[in-house]
Amino acid sequence: MGQRRIFPWLLVLFVLGAVLWTTTSESPTAQEVQEFVGWSHAQTIVDAAVSVNPRSFSSCEFTVRPGALKVSVTGDFSVSASSPHNGNINETGKDRDAGIEVFVLTDAAFAVWSSGYSSPTQYESGAVDKATIDATLPAGAGVYRLVFSNKNSPRARTVHATVLLRYKSWLPDAIVGLKDRFWNWVGL
Repeated sequence: MGQRRIFPWLLVLFVLGAVLWTTTSESPTAQEVQEFVGWSHAQTIVDAAVSVNPRSFSSCEFTVRPGALKVSVTGDFSVSASSPHNGNINETGKDRDAGIEVFVLTDAAFAVWSSGYSSPTQYESGAVDKATIDATLPAGAGVYRLVFSNKNSPRARTVHATVLLRYKSWLPDAIVGLKDRFWNWVGL
């Protein structure tokens, strides 16, 4: 009789251990399980060539869902000129005007920045011709902008970018969807 009681408890402990390992581990296998269950999310912000006019910018808006944890923006970009050099070559033969600035801003900070004022950033690349983005964002909901700024250049640029929004959620998407449908049904 005693062995019959031990087996269910061992099974419960095994399942709890597996769930704990899956939710906390950064191993590739745990990441695959998290994505399958809906705990880990990867959303494409941009995966394209983006044209940026001279003395201008281009931005992509993205939203972080409520309850998001370990939020980050990751990816890389490279820049190519869309027009001739116009004599912007220095004595070493390199293009003096090769960079573009990339920012990750909150929606409110973007409104301030786009009006020409300084604002706090979540990520700032500096003027570069290529870089890897790895920006950590605060947990929880928010609206952000990925900005490709060509404000300091008299030439058009093309930015080739692949950038992802990554986050984890304790509740899988199916459960969050059920909760949202329930509140809509109730009228709240």
